[in-house]
Amino acid sequence: MEQVKNNCGIRANLMPGKFFPLFFAAIFMLSCSSEGNKNPAGKAPPHILFIAIDDMNDWTTLFDEHNPIQTPNLKRLAEHGTFFTRGYSVVPACTPSRTAILTGYSPQTSGSYRNQDFLRDVVPDAVTLPAYFRQHGYVAKGAGKIFTHFNGARGGDPAGRSFDEFQGMPQIRSPETNYNGYTDEANPLSRPWFDWGEHTHKLIDIDMAEYVEGVMEQEWEKPMFLAAGIFRPHLPFYAPPETFDRYPIAEVRTPPPPGGDLNDVPPIGREMAHTEHFQIEYTMQAEPGSPGSYQKLVQSYQASADFADQMVGRLIDKLEETGRADNTIIVLWADHGYHLGDKGSLVKFTLWEKANLVPFIIVAPGVGVPGTRVDQPVSLLDIYPTLIDLAGLPQKKDLDGLSLVPLMKNPDMQWDRPAIMTMGKGNHAIRTKRWRYIRYNDGTEELYDHENDPWEWTNLAGDPRFEQVIASHKKWLPDLEGE
Repeated sequence: MEQVKNNCGIRANLMPGKFFPLFFAAIFMLSCSSEGNKNPAGKAPPHILFIAIDDMNDWTTLFDEHNPIQTPNLKRLAEHGTFFTRGYSVVPACTPSRTAILTGYSPQTSGSYRNQDFLRDVVPDAVTLPAYFRQHGYVAKGAGKIFTHFNGARGGDPAGRSFDEFQGMPQIRSPETNYNGYTDEANPLSRPWFDWGEHTHKLIDIDMAEYVEGVMEQEWEKPMFLAAGIFRPHLPFYAPPETFDRYPIAEVRTPPPPGGDLNDVPPIGREMAHTEHFQIEYTMQAEPGSPGSYQKLVQSYQASADFADQMVGRLIDKLEETGRADNTIIVLWADHGYHLGDKGSLVKFTLWEKANLVPFIIVAPGVGVPGTRVDQPVSLLDIYPTLIDLAGLPQKKDLDGLSLVPLMKNPDMQWDRPAIMTMGKGNHAIRTKRWRYIRYNDGTEELYDHENDPWEWTNLAGDPRFEQVIASHKKWLPDLEGE
């Protein structure tokens, strides 16, 4: 293994000449036991850099060089850590997804299914992930969108319960008139929340990065759990003009939309797809390439996702500058994906692939081989047990996920457990390597063969040839639903 400055081997994209450390072979290999990894005597506990991205789907160069969205910083993390190529959200909606990740509880345990099901309303006594690290000697600080975009006790967590110090999200600095050109107050796209375009004000993710960089510059007397919540590419789809330059409107790539794609989808699935359907309706009527058009919306999402990647690079560069990278575990995830017109949808809130497959990377010095790709389907519900395992903390026995450390060490090991997604009570998707099976609360079903149908155009659930495939997936459906 080539050795450079230190042990993550990640070259900074935004600051030429900077290098993140490679894993030294001499670093003690953390063991995976049911009681958590035990740090060697005298070795300092690892720090945690916990990076959350909002609404980023898989149409990035992280997953495939031919994809349109450029994410060089995600790629450099993946090259020197473990990239879970089939990492899936728990719920394709912000609040319940983050509640699951931060409590380690599935929606069936917590009762958090909708964006209105705030963490402390449904599980008031839950010990969140940063709080658990605090209980075991860590200082926890953070900024940005970690719980939800609402600040305070209702939307996130009461001050002091999860973090020692936390800088909430500021208000989005919107222009006086929407960039997208919609001005009719009766049109939802005239609201600042549904805007998109080249942004000339300070983006709130820069506020987050400045805070996190300031914490990194401080002296740390205790191990640190540092959370960085990146709001992009969530609506409004904003990015600086120079980022848009990489996505010319005349060349913008949109998903291939087959006619009648929803004809074989059950009513509940069509209803999910039509959430906020006004985005499709209005943008498709606009002049192609105009500020309010579908093409401009997709371009803006891509530029906004690119900007999120830039923020990742900025955080990593700063970590390397501090000299702490060789004793820092980095976990990066997105809360869920996003449809860009495929399945006739411009939202998340569905049980299909594009709303649930997300970037999920762990860089853990001394664990596994840099550049490992794990192709087994896994859930973001597994983050909580994985981090406490990697940090050598005592096992927390009430968690619904599993530690992924065995897969990080041996990506080819047998792993029969699929990823399970939920969108509302009784609506679930089961994802194995080849298949996506969906069962709605009225008993209707979908089945997609990802070897032959990656965009999920053909529902095979009514074909008797696949009865055994469906039966093998049905056994993973959750038995109980939360209150």
